[in-house]
Amino acid sequence: MKNPAVFAFVFLALTPIRVCLGQTAERQACNVNVDVTDTDPKGTNVRATPGGAAIASLKNTTVDGWIGVHVTGQLGDWYEIDRANLIGADQPAGGKVMFRGKGYLHKSVVGVSGMQNGGAVYLDHDIRSGLVDPRAAGDQRVDLLGCWGEFLKVHIKKGTGWTTAVCTNMNTTCS
Repeated sequence: MKNPAVFAFVFLALTPIRVCLGQTAERQACNVNVDVTDTDPKGTNVRATPGGAAIASLKNTTVDGWIGVHVTGQLGDWYEIDRANLIGADQPAGGKVMFRGKGYLHKSVVGVSGMQNGGAVYLDHDIRSGLVDPRAAGDQRVDLLGCWGEFLKVHIKKGTGWTTAVCTNMNTTCS
């Protein structure tokens, strides 16, 4: 070819290119319970796929209750759930089932109430790893960042780490 630019264009046009746009993170398996923290009075949408169509709405119909969800996986900013229960003093033990099946909640609508007083926060999702905090205070702010197996990745006053000792009771600090 006489024109190298044309050759380069044709070569690139015929070469398969792997594009990452629109791909989501790999699913991380989890087995944890967290709370719905969304305060929208219309409820929180459970979606069929991350960012997809709403398949259910979770609405707290109690004065002193809250909604707890069981997380089975995480895909980027989305948590995969298999059930949601309305929990409160006027509900049966374990709560009233509000949703059962596979659905997704965005990370912005779930969280935890705090730490179990004295719970350990580890550097990694392994109890043999070092400690961020060996006895975390129960009455501190806890930001939920992710999950891995039975561990939740959290940010607390002393830093970011992994724990199984969170509080999922919206009416107490578990301290």
